[in-house]
Amino acid sequence: MMKSITILTLMLLSLIACKKDNLKANFKSKVSGNSVSSVSSLQNLNISKDEIGVIELPASVSQGIRSTFKYYTKVVAPNGKPIHILAQGNWTKEKVAYTRTIMEHYLNNVPSILYGNKDAVTNAIADAHGAMTMFNGANDAKNNSSGVNGQDLQATETVAVGSPEYLDLSVRNAAFEEILHFVHDLGLTPVYPEFQKELEAATVYAMDNQIFTPWGSLPVADYDNELLAAYNDAYWGNLEQKKELNTAYLFLSRNAAESGDVLSSALMTKLLPNYITSTVLISSSFNGTFFLKKDPTLVYTSQSQYYKDVKLLGTNNSNLFGNSMDNYMIGNTGNNEIKGAEGNDVLDGGEGFEDVAIFIGQSSEYSISTIGAESTIVDRKTNRDGTDKLKNIEFIQFSDQRVSL
Repeated sequence: MMKSITILTLMLLSLIACKKDNLKANFKSKVSGNSVSSVSSLQNLNISKDEIGVIELPASVSQGIRSTFKYYTKVVAPNGKPIHILAQGNWTKEKVAYTRTIMEHYLNNVPSILYGNKDAVTNAIADAHGAMTMFNGANDAKNNSSGVNGQDLQATETVAVGSPEYLDLSVRNAAFEEILHFVHDLGLTPVYPEFQKELEAATVYAMDNQIFTPWGSLPVADYDNELLAAYNDAYWGNLEQKKELNTAYLFLSRNAAESGDVLSSALMTKLLPNYITSTVLISSSFNGTFFLKKDPTLVYTSQSQYYKDVKLLGTNNSNLFGNSMDNYMIGNTGNNEIKGAEGNDVLDGGEGFEDVAIFIGQSSEYSISTIGAESTIVDRKTNRDGTDKLKNIEFIQFSDQRVSL
């Protein structure tokens, strides 16, 4: 009996795989690149003059592009070529910068894992003159007359970290999904064919085990793209607070996905580390304490628990609270309180005049050394505050006293 079940299972897997292979023979990118001429006016734009690297398109850019898009930023590949990010007027600069942050995360090198060397991936996207085309809404995407092909993302489905809609999760954040499609199609597939084979095997497994149930209108050729994106959303905490039960992907959190979807989980460990590798910019609208440590009473921390490095924007006297990773936390022009918590952290007060580093113990339990503009605080008690470096910090707050630097 067991032998018959095994044979039947193998036959079903084979049928699913054959159907998929027939419709997706010789996997080809769904996202199109661009010709040299269509993006030539974007090639040498300088984004460094802006604080967060997002500029309005200058007059030197072709009229066709400027009549469609307003904002521009980019990721520069190791080969020196840009990957373009274009956005329409309903986007904010902070939202545009956020999308770049997600792209940088996917393209940052992590040499210690199998598919972690992203230089060739980034170069492949840049060689294809790839572009993210970010529209106000779906109708604008349909009526794109700019002459630039790209992976679409809409302003209504993206957030700036720390904004009200981010904090209460009232807007679905599709940036992780759409930018991953872009990187997958133009970069990962041509550079790492082994990755694509593993992904297709993971898709068959997920479907066969009712982990991933594609919606009826989805072309079979896109099953693997959507499985990867769905797993990715769960992995980074984007699904954890979802209330609806009718979802294509069974698992809503990292822990559940890692336990229940073994092939996708194995593939993710070869592709990305377990934390966001880029510096996350926190909106200038944020006011209060932004937590990187998970707190069940703060729904956004299902996502921010995976941030390692963050920077406050704007002038508000906001504060930062780290997690167990080795955080690099940067304040803004206001007066900030920064608590590294566990890990060996770098706490940078930014441009404020009364920035405070917070430590949990009494002053006698720490050693303080200062060389030039940088101080090092060592907690003599293990598994507590670790060893932190302080920059642009004016005061240290211990449990028993405040010390001026």
